[in-house]
Amino acid sequence: MSSFDIHIMESPYVKPQVQLKKHKGLHDSDSRFVEEVIKVISSLDGSARMKLRVHSKFPTKFSITLVKPPKMTLDDMNQIFLMNSRIIEIKADVEENTLTITALKHREDSKKKRKRSIAYDQLVVPTDYDLSMVDKLDKKHIEGILQNILGMTTMEFTSEITPNAANYKLQISDIESLNVEYISDIVQKYRAFITETTFDFPEKKFILRIRRNDTPITNIMNKRKKVKIR
Repeated sequence: MSSFDIHIMESPYVKPQVQLKKHKGLHDSDSRFVEEVIKVISSLDGSARMKLRVHSKFPTKFSITLVKPPKMTLDDMNQIFLMNSRIIEIKADVEENTLTITALKHREDSKKKRKRSIAYDQLVVPTDYDLSMVDKLDKKHIEGILQNILGMTTMEFTSEITPNAANYKLQISDIESLNVEYISDIVQKYRAFITETTFDFPEKKFILRIRRNDTPITNIMNKRKKVKIR
């Protein structure tokens, strides 16, 4: 396993410069992907303390672990997926303050589709999860969101819901590593209500903004350029 310190000048006028020595366990295209990932994440506020670990001892796959990554949105995560079709999974561990990207090595293209999440709508939200501040009109979809998150973990977590005029702020902490693609499935399923998805690594929290039922839906489309690493 190799470790690198990433030194970044936090200035809007300076583009991140990333130079890594060629890793003996990676093909040039895989090394370029590592560099591109660092460039994308290093452009985010709060990335100056981030460190990188590359693990490549396995014959068919390698992993990139970013330690102390900045606060990231689901859009930021999806941008990484677009950069490499060989990505197996992205795991966000807000409790341990790490982001791990696992991908197949060069010429190890997978013909299998990524696993999709399972609906967990039949799970019962434990009574110690306080929903007393949630309006009756909103309780069904907020319970559904919590059910799906509970279903993808093996342990219960801490949740806090703060009501606002237009939405609810759901903050989740003390949670195990999250599969980002499964989170994307949940957001897609409840896209009429979830307006923001944030992995707040510095604060050790996973945060969702959930629209109130009586608030008008605003469609905001963020067009992102697809980047291919060859």
